[in-house]
Amino acid sequence: MSDDTETRCGLRERKKRATRRALHDAALRLALERGLEHLTVEEISEAADVSVRTFFNYFSSKEQAILGDDTFQVDEGQAMAIMADAADVLNGLYGVAMALVAGTAPRREQVLMRWELMERYPALLSQMFARLEETHKVLALAVAARTGAAPDDAYPQLMAAVASAAMRTAVRRWTAGHGNASLELHVNEIFGLLQDGLAPYSPWGPPAPREASEASGSSKAG
Repeated sequence: MSDDTETRCGLRERKKRATRRALHDAALRLALERGLEHLTVEEISEAADVSVRTFFNYFSSKEQAILGDDTFQVDEGQAMAIMADAADVLNGLYGVAMALVAGTAPRREQVLMRWELMERYPALLSQMFARLEETHKVLALAVAARTGAAPDDAYPQLMAAVASAAMRTAVRRWTAGHGNASLELHVNEIFGLLQDGLAPYSPWGPPAPREASEASGSSKAG
């Protein structure tokens, strides 16, 4: 591929990301202003300065545009790589969570708007739960690959559920403004509590790798 071709591809991808973000931002703002039940795809498209046809190239419905596609979205390859390089399973899950933070933290206002809309319109929650279930599957696969277990074994399923709950708790505390702390610090606090076996914890450091003698003795402990 020539340099010119790579440049054009890069420009196209940036334009696509910008269009997707414009649609998402418009959907959030208009849903809050007008109410989800009154909002139309045509209005979202007009606000984002694109055609309705373009809208459907990115989202299948106004609800999906409101939720966006950057919330708790875990890349399987990235999760596998982080887990393989981590000191243990918990630190691997912490690493995946921090990768999610990198994409979520700059968009705090949008996250707040999404939470407000999900609380106002519970029907949005079912779609979010479906997305979270996909994230759970990816986390379970990463844990299973690290431990040699099957993805549907108890340990990968439990650890995936723990990580998902930890991230949701951190995001909720961040959006609520607890201590005016960053999302990264909230993630550190939650995973620190997990590392300490949910004993009282003093923030704000990431979980430290466990010594071999502290492992549970199970081959699935990472």
